[in-house]
Amino acid sequence: MNPTSACNMRCKGCWAAEYGHNQNLTFEEMDRVLTEAKELGTHACLFTGGEFAGGCVAGGRIYCHINAAGDVEPCVFIHYSGANIREKSFLECLQQPLFLEYRKGQPFNGNHLRPCPMLENPELLPQMVARSGAHSTDLEAPESVEHLCGKCKAYAACWRPEAEKLCDEEHCE
Repeated sequence: MNPTSACNMRCKGCWAAEYGHNQNLTFEEMDRVLTEAKELGTHACLFTGGEFAGGCVAGGRIYCHINAAGDVEPCVFIHYSGANIREKSFLECLQQPLFLEYRKGQPFNGNHLRPCPMLENPELLPQMVARSGAHSTDLEAPESVEHLCGKCKAYAACWRPEAEKLCDEEHCE
């Protein structure tokens, strides 16, 4: 759910940049949607939206992922953890060293078009995993964080100059 279009970043391609900055869901509307979602059996909703979210929401800042084995991961796409919900309280899992590394680094750079420590900043995730002592929690194909991030380096290198250009043109703040 994206509760507001009141974002001043004006990113090319972003719906908020195209539709103006005066569209907002009221508290009552958000409450109704969440109440209806709960009645339909939905147990979690994600709030997103530019400045509202403040960049990457992973690492327990606003969002985390718990896999079928109970491992509490920073993101559904990043399968590394140092805590399991079957062994620790949820609060302890949110305070695990990997999540603390995330929060120390967020935002991972000054460009909101490059938010992810794996995809757009592949040099960062291996450092955070090493410092935290986290391990692979991929249930199907465990891999080292270096191997995973190695697959992202070419994309990150190509995207960075474009993201910087767009950010400069669009006055990223």
